[in-house]
Amino acid sequence: MIYKLLFCAVALFPSLAGAQTPLTIFGNATPVTAVDPDTNAVTLGVKFFSNVGGAISGIRFYRGHTNTSGYTVKLFTVTGSLLASARVRNETCTPLPCWEHVNFASPISLSAQTTYIAAYYTSNGRYAGDNNGLVNGAGAAPLYAQMCGGSAGGNGVYTYSTGFPNQTYQCSNYWVDVEFTPNAPTLMMSFNPPNPTIDSTSPPGTVIAAVVPSWSDGSPFTGGLSFVPPYGNDNGLVALNGSNVVVNGDFSGLSNTTQNATVDATQ
Repeated sequence: MIYKLLFCAVALFPSLAGAQTPLTIFGNATPVTAVDPDTNAVTLGVKFFSNVGGAISGIRFYRGHTNTSGYTVKLFTVTGSLLASARVRNETCTPLPCWEHVNFASPISLSAQTTYIAAYYTSNGRYAGDNNGLVNGAGAAPLYAQMCGGSAGGNGVYTYSTGFPNQTYQCSNYWVDVEFTPNAPTLMMSFNPPNPTIDSTSPPGTVIAAVVPSWSDGSPFTGGLSFVPPYGNDNGLVALNGSNVVVNGDFSGLSNTTQNATVDATQ
């Protein structure tokens, strides 16, 4: 004799206290060469990606020299499609050298595990640039500047125009960065097996299924499990033993029936 147990999963999400602080690739790091002697008009960029989806509010770059004409920042797909741009005429960071921030009119959504290019145009060169600065990439989870080599190709991209930066030189770091806010992770739950069948003579403590809560961004679940309405613990027939749902009552009169339980994961 067997019966089936149908699980209903309820995942509660953590509240977000205030606005999230945007993430950056380079943080407060600074270049070795803050001002290259090159005075040609140039667009400089970096290939980057995130392990999770989110949004870019703007682009930051390390500025070591004045430019009264201002700057234009741009966000591209890796194949050259322009996703957003913004212009700043007045230099806002002081004193030099400093990180200049330019926001887009509205945040731009980015997909996880997808390479993009953040760039800025300066009409008088004199940019920050460290040769071989991106050989091993840069950044920390979930946001990274791509390392050079393999299918990724080079990094530290440029073009002597206002167009798409698709040239590289010695895997240089031109100190272009982004302000990235990850999407709030989703708490998910699964059961193994998802729809178990149990012998009606199973003694108390028999494992029915393992509960497997997980975060969409891969971070570990450190919360707790409990039974909640509408079905709860099926009138005491089941119980939780750690992360397992186990037999807790007498099923002898429930052969060939479908029972229900509702498990909640909270963190």
